[in-house]
Amino acid sequence: MSNIVGGIYELREQIGAGGGGIVYLGWHINLKKPVVLKADKRSLKVGYDILRKEVDMLKNLSNSYIPQVYDFFEESGVVYTVIEYIDGKSFKDLLNMGQVFCQSDVIRWACQILNALIYLHNQKPYGILHGDIKPANIMLRDCGDICLIDYNIALALGEDGAVRVGYSRGYASPEHYGISYFEDFDTNVYDDTEIVNSDTVIVTGNRKITKYSNDKSKVSSGIRLDVRSDIYSLGATLYHLVSGNKPEVDATKVVRLDDTVCSPALASIISKAMHPVIGKRYQSADEMLQAFLDIYKNDKRSIRFRREKKIVFGALSIIALAGVISVAVGMKRQNILQQRLITVEYSKNALQEGDKKKGNKPCTFHIT
Repeated sequence: MSNIVGGIYELREQIGAGGGGIVYLGWHINLKKPVVLKADKRSLKVGYDILRKEVDMLKNLSNSYIPQVYDFFEESGVVYTVIEYIDGKSFKDLLNMGQVFCQSDVIRWACQILNALIYLHNQKPYGILHGDIKPANIMLRDCGDICLIDYNIALALGEDGAVRVGYSRGYASPEHYGISYFEDFDTNVYDDTEIVNSDTVIVTGNRKITKYSNDKSKVSSGIRLDVRSDIYSLGATLYHLVSGNKPEVDATKVVRLDDTVCSPALASIISKAMHPVIGKRYQSADEMLQAFLDIYKNDKRSIRFRREKKIVFGALSIIALAGVISVAVGMKRQNILQQRLITVEYSKNALQEGDKKKGNKPCTFHIT
């Protein structure tokens, strides 16, 4: 396809579609550079003014890990948002290609995504929610850094959280489906689960989680999303990157990652981020980022390594100290021997001088 919109943008090909609209690869005719244009489906429902307010807010964002919003206009009843083109591949494409990611890279990318979420969630007055974090919405740039894309469905949070929006199965939090879990016992442990009754109670180990869900008639006034919904989606995305497997749609059926897949510390972070009970997840992107910054400090294998390192260092210190003491003792002995030799030599010379005066034959000393 090829047509001009907004007077200066050429639509070259469709590269995606979602709940927020159709995504096109475009070309800025004046600047002669590629751009991304999103034709917003919501233009028929929410009106131009609401979209204008949302995009104006997004245009003011500036962060290394999110694309820049350039322009916004309406044409033929369709609202277009013009966004920076990100050169690279989406993690969805990389996963489909069978790409395997090492843990250190996943941790680095997670920190970059959290950097972007901290920036978004702390925008005034109540923050901006991404709402659809998944591998398809994370680009890996040629330089090795990530970029969190798809902001036409980013929502400005209200005082009580954002309304429920479209979702991607496997990455969406329980709240996206209008489901809320309330745990009866106060614990931070989330283990494998057994479903007793999918509509009411789920037993996890020695405790139970009560499940409440909204029917369609109650969705608009029921459970709402907040920053912890983004935390869940990030956890689910990291789960997929680390394991190569998309998580279960039901949060209570997600199998915890074991040490054949990643380190226990990383598995613990992902598990907490994906906890079905919203109050048991990380409560902010800042908190989750800190967990990643402390990951090697809290990893069991790292703790064992540091303990063994201390033991080895202590043993080497003792050996070194023993060596120093040994050298000191040896030097002291050498000084004593040297003093003895000097004394003997002095005595020998004195005796020889005495014998010469008396005319006696000098004595010969043998030092042993």
